[in-house]
Amino acid sequence: MIDPGTQPDGEEFEAYNIRRWGSSGWTRSMIRQGSKDGATFRNWKWWPHTLKAHQLILMMEKSYGIETSRSKAALFEALYEEGENISLV
Repeated sequence: MIDPGTQPDGEEFEAYNIRRWGSSGWTRSMIRQGSKDGATFRNWKWWPHTLKAHQLILMMEKSYGIETSRSKAALFEALYEEGENISLV
C-alpha cells in the first residue's frame, strides 16, 4: 500500500500532495525518469488507496490465472495514463 493514511476512496492528486508534502514538486523527477520507459504520467489525477487494487491483483491471479504483472500494468495504465481512480475497483 502506498500510504495507509490515504482516504479509502482515494484523494485528488494535487490536494493529497499539498496536504502530505506541501506540493507535488517531488514527482517531477520521477515523471521525467518514467518518460524514458514510456510512462508519461499524462493523466495522473488521483492518489489512490491501493488496498482494493492489491486484492484485485491477487483475485485475478488465484481465480483466473492472470499473471500479476498483467494486472499491475493494467492498473498503472488506468491510474497514471487514463486518470482513473483505482481506489474504487
